[in-house]
Amino acid sequence: MVGREGLRRGALSVVVASAAVTANAALGVSEPDDNEVSASPGWHDVPTLCNSGLRLVPKASDEFDRRLGSKWRLYDYYDTSLTTGTPGRRSGELYYRTDMVSMDDGTLSLSIVDEPEDVDGDGSLDYPAGGVESTFDVPGATERRASCVEVRTQGFAANVASHNAWDQNVFSAVWMTSRPPSHETNPNPEIDIQEFFWADEMHMALHLWESPPPPESPTPAEHTAVDNCRTGRADQTEDPAGTIDDCETEPLGDGMLTDAMHTYAVRREIVQVDGSPVGLLTFYFDGRPTWTKELPADSPLITQARHLILSTQGNPPGGPGLDFPKVAEHDWVRTYN
Repeated sequence: MVGREGLRRGALSVVVASAAVTANAALGVSEPDDNEVSASPGWHDVPTLCNSGLRLVPKASDEFDRRLGSKWRLYDYYDTSLTTGTPGRRSGELYYRTDMVSMDDGTLSLSIVDEPEDVDGDGSLDYPAGGVESTFDVPGATERRASCVEVRTQGFAANVASHNAWDQNVFSAVWMTSRPPSHETNPNPEIDIQEFFWADEMHMALHLWESPPPPESPTPAEHTAVDNCRTGRADQTEDPAGTIDDCETEPLGDGMLTDAMHTYAVRREIVQVDGSPVGLLTFYFDGRPTWTKELPADSPLITQARHLILSTQGNPPGGPGLDFPKVAEHDWVRTYN
């Protein structure tokens, strides 16, 4: 029986991976068959702590080596059918345009360009930007199966020169939610795998967004910031005594994350701890755990399927900075279950 004292970042994933392998064997689940995967030879044979014991889900994965296709929806300011309100159409002073999304030589690129215009007539300038949301679901966890999604990306950050000042109010992000929000899918959980607030650290966060019942607009009326973790900084949140909230407080030590491709991932699972089921979220940077968060086993943040979003984001204060174009590049997305 596993106890909470044994579930810390270093040992946690080893314990869970071992349990997952055992569970899969009991279910008669084998390792992925090469013939089931359309991808570069051998890449799926490299196990990680996030995907250990799980099988690749090809329909929820993309190597970006062909046309973007039906797995993704391009955010578009001019398509008012996408969502109710602004999600999927704009973020801060950015407005999404489909021509800001491009594919080249196995890379998906999302750009912001210096072509501002007042698209909504409010007297302020808006910048064209790119964003995509999957049409596939990243599965939630069950007591029998964990879920993992890994994204390899080179983003751009809001804080470049200093941790204490915003150099620009735009950044790229890898996160999960599903749009549009609705009362039926309350509390509309959001899992931020990596928000490039800082060029050299990870920022991960959990949110809930409550939508009112019909006939009111489904635009969320209540927001709960559940928790967050920023590497290289002391944990800023308080948790119930005895629960697991293991945030990496030491700097990552990998230099500027925006200078190269890195792999960001999250694993969701339900495990037995001290004889009771609990939900665990574990985030990873290049295969090493950065945050493990305990939640109730029935938390929607653990169990609810979510879309994956790759986007550029605009948050006040300040402006978008001077260097254009700003480009986030994505090498691949791999989902396991």
